[in-house]
Amino acid sequence: MARLKFFGVRGSHPTPGKDNSKFGGNTSCAVLYSDADVAGEFPIILDLGTGLTCFADSQPLDGSFHGIALLTHLHFDHIQGLPFFTPIDRQNARLVIYGPNEDGVSLADSLNTLIGPPFFPVTLADLRGDIVVESILVEEIKLDQPGSPTIYSRAVDHTNATFGFRIQVDDRVIAYVPDHQAPLDNATVSDSVLELCRDADLLIHDAQYTRKEFSGKPHWGHSTYDFALSVATKSNAKTLAFFHHDPRRSDIELGEIEESYRNSSSPAGLRIFAAREGKTLEI
Repeated sequence: MARLKFFGVRGSHPTPGKDNSKFGGNTSCAVLYSDADVAGEFPIILDLGTGLTCFADSQPLDGSFHGIALLTHLHFDHIQGLPFFTPIDRQNARLVIYGPNEDGVSLADSLNTLIGPPFFPVTLADLRGDIVVESILVEEIKLDQPGSPTIYSRAVDHTNATFGFRIQVDDRVIAYVPDHQAPLDNATVSDSVLELCRDADLLIHDAQYTRKEFSGKPHWGHSTYDFALSVATKSNAKTLAFFHHDPRRSDIELGEIEESYRNSSSPAGLRIFAAREGKTLEI
């Protein structure tokens, strides 16, 4: 049984404030552990948004941190937490980041450009730990750590080079598709996305827009609640987590949307909820 905790669930930009304190205002970051990793020493980090700084609060600061990060793409809301991740600013700490290249530019070169002058005063090399950046060039990665996780990646339609991930660990499947351009019909799901999500025990999926909002932003790179539901239904997922909440979406609105889809749109056997910061799942 795997364990997953949400640390950032918001899309586009962080939105701290009283109107979203229940669901949270930090951007994309979730952390997965194998049940075999009893001490929680081998985290698999899903994206590096500002939620990563919340995860840092529970991690060792003595240089013993070792983790794997799966980066879906290079937009700021998915990388902004990295230079503020205190556990990696220690001698002997280690973080391996896997993610996509962008238009012939390696992932390492992109990160070193974005996190460094003139865009940011600190470079990744200034952090004292060992940060290894690996461009994903194969569709399957096996990790040598408790639970023997296997990670599958597929290209996902967004506005730039973007991956979705399927993680198989402890005989469970977690699919992570936080940024996904919905088609105009809000129904057609690509074969590659269905491969990622097929029979997932947990599907974490982009659900930034309502159908009305999508009509004015049909090519902004994101999904509706209806399309997230369509992906879950067609892939036979067991649980669907609405994710990448619009920064303007209040706690009240998210609660109403969550309740509406639970009551009226869920096919038999599919559990639906809106992701919340701090929520832990046993999968």
